[in-house]
Amino acid sequence: MENKDEENEEYERLKNSKFKQQKLPGWRPVPTITSTTIIFFCFGAVFIVLGIIILVFSNKIEEISYRYDEECKGKEKCNITLKIKNNMDKNIMVYYQLDGFYQNHRRYVKSKSDDQLNGKDISYEAMKDSQDCDPVITNKDMNQKYSVTGEELKDDDVAIPCGLIAKSYFNDNFTNWSIKSKFGADEPNDKLNVNEKDIAWKADKELKYKNVDLKKQWIDMTDEHFIVWMRPAGLPNFRKLWGRITERDLKAGDEIEVEIENKFDVSSFNGKKYLILSTVNAFGGKNSFLGISYIVLGGISIVLAIIFIIGYNIHSKKQK
Repeated sequence: MENKDEENEEYERLKNSKFKQQKLPGWRPVPTITSTTIIFFCFGAVFIVLGIIILVFSNKIEEISYRYDEECKGKEKCNITLKIKNNMDKNIMVYYQLDGFYQNHRRYVKSKSDDQLNGKDISYEAMKDSQDCDPVITNKDMNQKYSVTGEELKDDDVAIPCGLIAKSYFNDNFTNWSIKSKFGADEPNDKLNVNEKDIAWKADKELKYKNVDLKKQWIDMTDEHFIVWMRPAGLPNFRKLWGRITERDLKAGDEIEVEIENKFDVSSFNGKKYLILSTVNAFGGKNSFLGISYIVLGGISIVLAIIFIIGYNIHSKKQK
């Protein structure tokens, strides 16, 4: 009985609490012209300062961009030379960039099987029912005839991986990097090592991508270049990380020679292909848009604050 009485007392106490009855003290700010103007001025000043800082850091980033699709058109392999204009400290990012490729199309983004990418062997019937990879389900749809290990694939088997994103995989390859330097080169053309590891998100590598059976797969799904490609970009002009130059700095006047296996066709969508070398800082890569956006927003906030003051003064004079 005592336990029951205690439970009832606790229940009544909780039921009649200020929180349950919504009687807690509250504070509701009442905006005035002074407080509103101060807030807009403060936000405007902060945005402008932050935008200027981002622009300054962005302008310090050294970047070399080379469009190679026209030069390599119709060739299986071609060689390009990147000329370094300013010194670039090591830990240089190597990107490829595509212009005019819409990875953000709704049907394109949905055309993949997360279960399959996570290592599950899914039957044709189950894949057809789920419509995850529609319209690219079979090896025939994928235009793939051989597996990673060289076995012949059956046309009617489910492609591993399947889907539009996988079918459009960027398969250009950048090899035989060498550097011709006037400063400290042991030979006229030194080999330049580009580290292609740890370019994908750690969560993607460890949790999302696993192989089913390499004898059934047309590509290794744990390949980091493939993992990077499978994360769709939000804009039609985008760049994706290919590797890093971590062993040496690049000096002004150096010439980087690269051999390109030219496989990815951009003529069908009037696209462009670039190879990019870029340094990075605390704010990431070169991005003037972000700094300009902050400055514009800050300017708008300050203009609105001025409009509030002018409007308030006009209204006050009319009342008098």
